[in-house]
Order: sequence, then C-alpha cells, then structure tokens
Amino acid sequence: MQPDDFAMMEAVRADREGAFESFVERYQKRLYRLAWGYLRNHEDALDAVQETMVKIYRARRSYRPESHPFTWASRILANHCLDQLRRRRARPSESLEATQQASPGRDLLAGDARDTPERHQEQSEFRKMIETAVAELPESQRAVFVLRHFEEMSLEEIAAARGCALGTVKSSLHRAAGAVRDQLVRQRRPVGEAR
Repeated sequence: MQPDDFAMMEAVRADREGAFESFVERYQKRLYRLAWGYLRNHEDALDAVQETMVKIYRARRSYRPESHPFTWASRILANHCLDQLRRRRARPSESLEATQQASPGRDLLAGDARDTPERHQEQSEFRKMIETAVAELPESQRAVFVLRHFEEMSLEEIAAARGCALGTVKSSLHRAAGAVRDQLVRQRRPVGEAR
C-alpha cells in the first residue's frame, strides 16, 4: 500500500531512503502536464519539470503541511514556468499541430481513423485556427485556457497550480473562451463580409 501524499512528503522532508524517488514518480507526469500547459513545448516542459524537481528537493524542508504536496510543487513549477516565459517572449511557441503527439493530455482535435483526406484537411485547418486564436490571448488567459481545454484540469486544480483564487480562474477562462470564440468567428467569415 502506498503512503498518502502527506505521509510521503513527510518522508521526503525527513530524507528517508527512496522517499524523493517516490515523490518524483508520483508527481512527474502531472507536473509535466502543467509545464506543457504553460510552455506548450515538449522539451521546455521536460526541462522545467527536471529543474523544478531540483528546486523542490532543495526546498523540501520548507514545506508545511497546510497545503497539499502537489499544490506546493505546482506553485514552484508555475513560478519556474512564468520565469521561463518572461525570458523567451521573443521566441515563437511551437505550433499545436506539431505538439499534438507530445501533449500528454487527451487530443481534443484528433480525428477518427476512418477520416477522409478532406476531413483531415478540415481538422488541420481548424487546429491552425485554434492555434492562432489561443496564441493571441494574454499570457495568463492562454495558460488557463490550455490547462482547462487541452489538459482537462479542474478549475480547482488550475487555481492551485497558478496560486490564485478560483474566481480569478473562472473569470480568466470566461474571457479566454469568449476571445477564442470571437477570433474563430472572425476567421470563418468570408472575405468581404461585414464585420
């Protein structure tokens, strides 16, 4: 039987043999999904998780059991990813189409194996439209939108990961969804139609 998360974290704080390895094994995939949600790049997300694990190990004794260990780890990761985003603002992000297989979340845009070439083309065009719409969102809205719709995280998980109130997540998600919807409508309008 596995120890619960709090008991595992207590073992990590006490430097018990194998405890940190258990921590990594239990949380690395979830942390990767969070990192990918922020960075939208497979290699950058892997690097972020690795660097965050080092930070977590160094800070293990500062953990306090008032918060869940994953929430604590998520905040460390979120801060690291936000620092990375600030450093790379000029570098273009990887396209959604290029990262579909790298994303650990369910592929919301995947087609059926029986798709025709025409349907595949439509899906490819739709992916590009969504990519364009999401890329135009402000950084905070984009992160919330990706975590919710591509990583299928609950609103509570997003709030914990971003270290903000649930109401802030709901508001950001509502604004992001509206902006994406408006952008998709604009992209689908025939040329010359009144805007």
